[in-house]
Amino acid sequence: MDSLITIDDAKALSHKLYRLGEQWADIHDDLERAGYGTPASMVMQAQEALAGTEERRLQLRSYWTEYAKERLAGLVGPMDILSGKLPQIAAYRSDLLAALRADVAAGKLISLGPIISPQIEPTVKQYVEMMPTDPLAIQVNDQVKQARRESVAKMSLVEKSGFEALSAKARYELLIERYLTLLEPAGFKLDSHRKSGLVFRKTTSNGRWAFLFVDDSRDGVDGGMLSVQFAITLPQKAVLPSALSSGAVATFSPDDIVPGFGAVRGFARSSYAQFCLAADACAFLAKTVYPRLDELLIDR
Repeated sequence: MDSLITIDDAKALSHKLYRLGEQWADIHDDLERAGYGTPASMVMQAQEALAGTEERRLQLRSYWTEYAKERLAGLVGPMDILSGKLPQIAAYRSDLLAALRADVAAGKLISLGPIISPQIEPTVKQYVEMMPTDPLAIQVNDQVKQARRESVAKMSLVEKSGFEALSAKARYELLIERYLTLLEPAGFKLDSHRKSGLVFRKTTSNGRWAFLFVDDSRDGVDGGMLSVQFAITLPQKAVLPSALSSGAVATFSPDDIVPGFGAVRGFARSSYAQFCLAADACAFLAKTVYPRLDELLIDR
C-alpha cells in the first residue's frame, strides 16, 4: 500500500472506510430481503441464544459492529484484530475490543473443551469452540442446510444434470459465467488475467478508487465453499487474487461485515442450484456494498 498512496491518504481512507462497519445490520437486512441472508441469520440467532442474557446479547451485537469497524480501519494491515495489532494509520480503535482483550490477558476467558480459539468475545468463543457433535452445532448445521433448500425453491433455481461429476475447472467456468451475468449489468468489469482467480472492478463515482470483488474459489467450487474478498485500489492498478494486499489499499472479507456469511457462501457439493445460490448471494452483496462504499468515499 505504501507505494500506492501516501500515509495521509491512507489515514483519510481509514477514517472513511471504517464507517461501513456501522452498516452491517442494514447490509444483512438487504441480503435477507433478497432471499440470501437466512443462513447467516441462523448463525447469528444461535449465538444470540447461546449468550443467554440480554446484557450478553447486547455485547455480542456491539462486538459484531466494533470488530467490523476496527477491521475496516486497518485497511490492508498488517493487523490482528483479536490481539489488537493494527497499523498506525488506523482511524478507529474500539473501547469494547480493548476491554475484551484486557479480560483475556487477565485470564478471565478460558476454553472449556479440546477446541481452543483466540476469540476474545465470550459468546463467540463458546460458539466457535463447540464440537461438531454438540447439539447446538448439529441444529445450526441442519437449519442452514434447510434454509439453502428453501431459498433454492423460492428462487426457482434448477439442478444441472451431471454437475456432481464435473471437475473443479469445469465448475469454475460455470462460476465465471454466473458472475458475469450478475455483475456486468451492474457496471462491474472482469479483469483479463484469470489464472489465479477472478477480479471484478467498478470505479467509484468520483473516479478516485476502484472497488473490487475478488473470487479465489478454484478449490472451493469442488469442496462446497466459495472464497471471496473485497478490496479497494487505484482504478488502473492490476491486482492478483493470490497477492491481493500487495496491489490494494484496503481489503476485507464479506464475513468481516456480515456475521455468519460463511454459511451463505457454502453449498451442497452435489447441487448446482445451491452453487448458483451461493454465487448469486456473493454477487448481490458486492452490488449492495458498492453504493454504500461509494457514498463513504466521496471527497468532502
